[in-house]
Amino acid sequence: MSIIVTPLSEAIGAEIVGVDLSLPVSDNDLQIINSAIEKYLVIVVRAQRFSPKSLLSAVRLFGETMEQHLTDTLMDDYPEIALLDSREMPPDKEGKIIPFGGRDWHTDHTNHEIPPKFTALYALKLPDTGGDTSFANMHLAYNSLDENEQKILSKLQTVNKIEDFAYIDEKAREKFGKLPVHPLIRTHPATHKKAIYIHPGKLENLVGMKAQDSHILIRNLLDKVITPQISYRHKWQKGDFLITDNRAVLHLAHQDYDLSEGRTMYRVLIKGERPI
Repeated sequence: MSIIVTPLSEAIGAEIVGVDLSLPVSDNDLQIINSAIEKYLVIVVRAQRFSPKSLLSAVRLFGETMEQHLTDTLMDDYPEIALLDSREMPPDKEGKIIPFGGRDWHTDHTNHEIPPKFTALYALKLPDTGGDTSFANMHLAYNSLDENEQKILSKLQTVNKIEDFAYIDEKAREKFGKLPVHPLIRTHPATHKKAIYIHPGKLENLVGMKAQDSHILIRNLLDKVITPQISYRHKWQKGDFLITDNRAVLHLAHQDYDLSEGRTMYRVLIKGERPI
């Protein structure tokens, strides 16, 4: 069966069928997948069957894996893999239990000096209903702003912290809590397109602004630019292998299911470049 790429929405996302990434992948098929990632920013390869070992082999087709700071979720034998299980979510300091990735629209691990270019997710177990993840094309979000807004935002930089969650240990907090500074508007290294680049939960403040004012600005900005027209809501199927380009995409895990049913994913991060 030949590989087939089908867009999932007008703005972002494509489905890929006809390839088994647990087996050797031809150079031609890999080129097709990489081109799809660059064009559609999010790709989902259907009907994959991975062990942790074969998952890592598949992920490494797209780059170098990197360390994650979600320490209590990391697999003992495969520490590059985070096992995200809704049944294992501890409450936050306010007593709320919110699924991984479900607090706000975000890109991953901005508290790292060299953040991930891609996040890879593999669906192991899903609830009977719900558990969707939405993705927003932040190139289109940036393009929706007028020229003056683009100019103002392009001058802003974010100071990024590590969150104080129970599943992150003190060693990780010390190692990945150095408050790196990244541009709010970053340029994609492959396409040279500009995108809004932010993780509100990891935002300490915007350089030169108070924390409260920074968060108000970012919240208002995202409320304005993230619309159905630039987004895609993914309904997971067991065996989905999804890659999202963190350099141009924000994502949000919806809280529309019973966490006790178990929504279980493997997550692997692929090392990127220093944002510019």
